[in-house]
Amino acid sequence: MLPFLIILFVTGAIIGSFLNVVIYRLPRQLSIVSPGSHCPRCEQPVKWYDNIPLVSYILLHGQCRNCGLPIAPRYPTVELLTAVLWVVAGIQFGLDWPLLPALLLVSALVAIFFIDLDHYIIPNVIVLPVAVIGLAANIAISPGDWWVFLVSGLGAAGFFFAVAMLYPGGMGMGDVKLAGMLGFFLGTAIMPGLFLGFLIGAVTGIYLMASGQRGRKSKVPFGPFLSIGAIIALFYGDRLLELWLNLVQG
Repeated sequence: MLPFLIILFVTGAIIGSFLNVVIYRLPRQLSIVSPGSHCPRCEQPVKWYDNIPLVSYILLHGQCRNCGLPIAPRYPTVELLTAVLWVVAGIQFGLDWPLLPALLLVSALVAIFFIDLDHYIIPNVIVLPVAVIGLAANIAISPGDWWVFLVSGLGAAGFFFAVAMLYPGGMGMGDVKLAGMLGFFLGTAIMPGLFLGFLIGAVTGIYLMASGQRGRKSKVPFGPFLSIGAIIALFYGDRLLELWLNLVQG
């Protein structure tokens, strides 16, 4: 099991390095293929040995080799976060087919989390293809439950669409599409996922207003909260549903 988890950690860190490129370039409508990695300050190309996920940041003491200016801690954070999520997915699902859509989902959510946090957008180029792949993968893995994933996705998207229509400006179409994508992946676990997203969002909003960092009319991206709730639901959604049913039934 340990070699398997090590492979997941290393591969997850590599994927995290690629997600850094997606997070930075996609909202700016830049190619994620070319040019190669370069320092955003001095614009010098980054050598391959300075582009090893996590390791290079440590060896370079968080500084660009060429200009000596600090490398944003966001880069190793994304790499480490993705690597850890891949390992947790490996622990939860093991070497089995459900692991593949789980890895795809957590990777997509890492990108969505930071893009929405920075730019208040949830790119269609991520959400729509991932939604289709997730639905197809889950139907292939559990063909008897095809309708569960379909209804969960359409139901989540429909609920968010209704909220967006009732409260314009409070919920965007990107959130609607993201909710649908999550339903296609999570199935019935979408319920605790959405609940946790709203709960975390509410608590965070109250804290930001109480601390004076945001006003009542300040815009706060909801994608990051949905992403956190969905990741928790992916790993522990069934247990949360069981706990809730036990509480309801007394």
